[in-house]
Amino acid sequence: MSPRPATLRDAWMDGASRLVRAGVDDARFEAEVLLRHASGRSRGDLYANLAETVDPAAQLEFEAVLARRARREPLAYIVGRREFYGLDFIITPDVLIPRPESELVVETALEALKQQRTRRALIVDVGTGSGALGIAIAKHGRRARLVGVDTARAALAVARENATRLVPDTARSWLQADLLTAVTGPVDCVVANLPYISDETLGQLAPEIADHEPRQALVTPGGTGADLILRLLTQLGRRLGPRGIAVLEIDPQLADQVSDATRRLLPDADFELLRDLGGDERVLRIVSS
Repeated sequence: MSPRPATLRDAWMDGASRLVRAGVDDARFEAEVLLRHASGRSRGDLYANLAETVDPAAQLEFEAVLARRARREPLAYIVGRREFYGLDFIITPDVLIPRPESELVVETALEALKQQRTRRALIVDVGTGSGALGIAIAKHGRRARLVGVDTARAALAVARENATRLVPDTARSWLQADLLTAVTGPVDCVVANLPYISDETLGQLAPEIADHEPRQALVTPGGTGADLILRLLTQLGRRLGPRGIAVLEIDPQLADQVSDATRRLLPDADFELLRDLGGDERVLRIVSS
């Protein structure tokens, strides 16, 4: 007797078990996402039809994407999408995967721009990657002009595609450049999530990060992890306009070093370190004089 055809529920539970064995966190949820991706179903459609037999083509695709995830390829790269600040971003292996803790950068920038009350703020997203920070601010804030800067041409192509989809009415431009070297002031708001991982630390991270995310978006030149952030701080004094804002994500372990550098390099600016939901000093907020 031939085996009973697998239902969507069977496939989901089998996939979750496989991901558990591979050491994947939240395996049940990720198996669901992969099954929906493979079968082209919405979440509601999947849940309403769990007793339905899996289409053979969908089963083959599900097996393929499960194998990729079991090898610890990030879920976002497999499905090509990641939600960030309520927006659906296209994600490729050319860009860093946006993370929930980076939403604090967006929230902080939006609140500061509201207080700044600039009619049409110029926002510069340094190391833009997928464009997540700048696009989220442009989407949820007042009318703005957006400039995305990255050294990687492939990353800028992803950011451009996301902006076309998500903020089509926002004036925007893209620069392949090093930090703020190609940007002329005055700038109303600078946001950045620059690489702050050292070579030594990279090897201690999960394989999803260490083996798959773009190295240039993770590892900073030099030995301390703060090199790029410190270089950006040296440029802000010449780029920020009056009461201009900079919101930078940092490694909490670098908080003291970054604070000292900000005090030294921008002596007339007000700055504050903000804690994320885990209680770590994650974001540096600077307001120029």
